Amino acid sequence: MSTATAPTRALSPSIKASKPISGWFLVCVVVAICIWGGNWPVMKFGSQYIPPLWFAASRFFSAAVLSFVIALCIGKLRMPTRAEWPIVIGVGVLQMGLFTALVTGALHFVMPGRASLIAYATSIWVVPGAALVLKQKLSPQQSMATVCSYAGMAVIVLPALLHADLHSMIGYLMLGVASLSWAMNILQIKLTPGVKLNFDLLPWQTLVAGVPLCLIAFLFEGAPSFLQDTHSWYVIGYTGPLATALTFLIVLQMTQRLSPVTVSVCMLGVPVVGLALSSMIFGETLSPDLLLGMGLLCMGLLLPAIPGMNWRRQAVR
Repeated sequence: MSTATAPTRALSPSIKASKPISGWFLVCVVVAICIWGGNWPVMKFGSQYIPPLWFAASRFFSAAVLSFVIALCIGKLRMPTRAEWPIVIGVGVLQMGLFTALVTGALHFVMPGRASLIAYATSIWVVPGAALVLKQKLSPQQSMATVCSYAGMAVIVLPALLHADLHSMIGYLMLGVASLSWAMNILQIKLTPGVKLNFDLLPWQTLVAGVPLCLIAFLFEGAPSFLQDTHSWYVIGYTGPLATALTFLIVLQMTQRLSPVTVSVCMLGVPVVGLALSSMIFGETLSPDLLLGMGLLCMGLLLPAIPGMNWRRQAVR
């Protein structure tokens, strides 16, 4: 798949680019957020049939097979270059493999709506990381959106932690590490501006995530006997080809085209969708703290859309 190509950004420190992202790309981002939001109830449903490690492994291995077939058919299959391999490994290990394995395991302890809100709180790590590692200053709209995001996460997470038992605390810890893992990959991508995250690299990224997970899953969870259950195939069909092969490509393009803070704030739209669906499907209670937190997160998402505050490419300083 190919998204609308934006004009090339100037990389020289003395030249700053500030060009709007196309409307078609914004539509792709909204679609990706909705698909990933729906993925959380699907993962919760699938955790009844598929062990956590095999769940993550089957998701990325199926996406890898599909990506390789498509790349071969359209003539896009190639080996990554030496400069591209660090990004391929970083995305495959940090954003795909480790993140998914941790959140899938955490769903055994935490409801999907609240879990998605914590896992996608990458702004907690990305905001200080962008300032310390990338030496990037926040624009006024980024600052306001980030404050709303922090406040929303505090309202949602703190009451849950105060009343959590040991099992829930394990789940929250896994989600926090998953969020940190993704944030590290966002910063890695921004530190490697010369590598384009197009479809050419997706087969290798999913393979880097899928093969080690298959080996680890076989070692700790045994043979994939869950494949005998037809419910498992429906779940894998959604989480693999749709929520991985398609959606990761869009999100990786986001990570490369937008600033780290903008990406982390936009990704908070995923748990908003996930929480709404979880409340409808699993009866997850929309308590006052969740509603207030969602309101603050939505405000953080809408602030960049206010006239004069539309999404712009942020030159890394």
